[in-house]
Amino acid sequence: MADVIFTANELRARDEMMADRLEREIREAAAKFQDPQPLECRILVEMGFEPASSRIRIQFERPGWVKSFGLPAELALADVRRATGVILRNQ
Repeated sequence: MADVIFTANELRARDEMMADRLEREIREAAAKFQDPQPLECRILVEMGFEPASSRIRIQFERPGWVKSFGLPAELALADVRRATGVILRNQ
């Protein structure tokens, strides 16, 4: 299982329950991958002019490696799990 360390979760200030659910989805996706090195994760909120244009950016880091993806703030949690799996498969 890949160990995920959340170094930032800006969503927590806006919606604590959604922040917890996102972290859970990311951990569940990472659990399918064997990696001895911890994976740092940041969940960032990119505010748009209109609330509907706001995005959530999820960034993964480890020494020498950074990957990220963005989704609309009105996202489906399954999309987070799927995108996390794609990122970790292609590292």
